[in-house]
Amino acid sequence: MFRNKKVLMILSLLIAIGLWIFVMDHVNPQTTISITDINIEMKGTGSLDDIGLKAEIVKPKTVNVTIKGKRSEVNMAKKKGVVAYIDVSTCDYGMNETDIEIDIPRGVSGVTVDSISQETAKFRVK
Repeated sequence: MFRNKKVLMILSLLIAIGLWIFVMDHVNPQTTISITDINIEMKGTGSLDDIGLKAEIVKPKTVNVTIKGKRSEVNMAKKKGVVAYIDVSTCDYGMNETDIEIDIPRGVSGVTVDSISQETAKFRVK
């Protein structure tokens, strides 16, 4: 059995794949990934609707976010979708600027925001 080179190569490949799966599952190293072009959503628009006003994001409309954590958790966060938003519930008529907040999906633990391409967003209320 072990005299055949093809059998040895297939056996070696299977062992290598098995070891790789074991390491990725049990070691689960820290990693950092970038997620680009996340659309900025608006929260708190109901209070503006009540008084007949609308909010519109001027810039930026998207952000890039770098997150870090255990590899499996970071991959889960990316798959479920990281959300960027601004809260417009306490704004004034005209031009406003507020911090951009980042939400990591529920069920994902140990993942933190490492950096964000833009800290604030400008928006207009009319």
